[in-house]
Amino acid sequence: MNNAIIFIKDEQEKQLSKAPYLGGNLLLHAINEIRKLDNLRNIYIVGTDSIIPGCICNNSIKEVMEIVSKEPGKILMVSPLFPDLNADDFKKLLAKDGKGTVIVYEGEPCDCFAIDYDMLYDFQNLDLDMMEIKHKKVKKYTLEDALESKEENLDNVVIFGLSSSVELVKEVCHYLNVAPGKVDVKHFADGETLVEIGESVRGKHCYIIQSTCKPVNETLMEVLICIDALRRSSAAEITCIIPYFGYARQDRKASPRQPITAKLVASMLEEAGANRVVTFDLHAAQIQGFFRCPVDDLTAVPMMGQYFRRKNLKPENLVVVSPDHGGVKRARTMAEILGCQIAIIDKRRPQANVAEACNIIGDVASKHVIIVDDICDTGGSLIAASNLLRERGAREIYVCITHGLFSNNAALRIQDSPIKEVVVTNTIVPDKEDMEKTDKITTLSIGWMLSKLVLAVSCHTPVSEVYALYE
Repeated sequence: MNNAIIFIKDEQEKQLSKAPYLGGNLLLHAINEIRKLDNLRNIYIVGTDSIIPGCICNNSIKEVMEIVSKEPGKILMVSPLFPDLNADDFKKLLAKDGKGTVIVYEGEPCDCFAIDYDMLYDFQNLDLDMMEIKHKKVKKYTLEDALESKEENLDNVVIFGLSSSVELVKEVCHYLNVAPGKVDVKHFADGETLVEIGESVRGKHCYIIQSTCKPVNETLMEVLICIDALRRSSAAEITCIIPYFGYARQDRKASPRQPITAKLVASMLEEAGANRVVTFDLHAAQIQGFFRCPVDDLTAVPMMGQYFRRKNLKPENLVVVSPDHGGVKRARTMAEILGCQIAIIDKRRPQANVAEACNIIGDVASKHVIIVDDICDTGGSLIAASNLLRERGAREIYVCITHGLFSNNAALRIQDSPIKEVVVTNTIVPDKEDMEKTDKITTLSIGWMLSKLVLAVSCHTPVSEVYALYE
């Protein structure tokens, strides 16, 4: 097995490694190329303060060396500052005979080298065999070069962030090296909403990012009004990225004389002028059929699965649990990522926002369990499920939630429950007061995934490739 270490040497190199580059940044570009290697066990990053999905971050090169020296094979050490290096170059480096090899161009080392594990103790003084890259020039970027780099397909792209997703839009735009679109959301004294676009969008591909979370009606109206403003300003195409799609739970007539509000919202978005809708983990996947325009229903499950892979929980001692029958497919996806079994909780709802966990289909005794669901609103379902799991002998109880609404003091109830950790995404910005009530909630960002989605849509490449980072 081979491990890779990305070693960021100093503060200047740390800043440079974050510089935007082709829809990501130099560090993430290097990670993506290294991921393409065969038989790669782990990627270690030394000297970064960023959280990189699927990588092991450490501040001490000595500690990393002690970890990787226990396994046979070769270690790949690479600087993130050579964007022209690709996976084929790294494969040649690892396959090269000898105790150590280094990539050079015109005699100049490129800070990328591979050495046998038994030579780790002396890698700084090792005589490395030189391997010339002859087919292309390897460019070492300066900070100025990197800051000016941008994917040409983004020249006609404008990304607007409305009130519930301002910070998420900043993160996406940072990865893409574009400035957020200028937009101003105002409210009249009687509560009417006015959305004003602050720059020309004629002929542009416009993205609106907004979760229709609390206050749901207000955030939804902002999206509709913004779409109308862009359409009347001659935008060429309008893509609505709605990480949390409000009203998704009203997807059917559960009893007589009920509305199907999810269909109503879909019709309103299309009538306003949306050409494409992107969302995360719809409560019911068939809501995509309510739209006539293309809908991309992304999922955060691979990202959360990667997070739990790093906990090194043994598959034979792990069970993924679906809190109801409707979430079995989501639980199965997580179980396949982690290589473990699944269980299902038989749940019923006597009334709205009230859940009763009745039975468990599957064995959870003496197992670590991960409950996977799309939404946590009041937390009733999760807490009822965790109590039942604890009664049936489960050891540590983890929870994966895409959308953390946390209404009615849900965070406080989670703190007092048997749950050890709740992992959520930032599709919804958590309330600071709620987060102060518990230390059990961990938030993962979808910013990188959304930046790859924007790049894929703008460059007309498969959207499915956005999951490659989390494999």
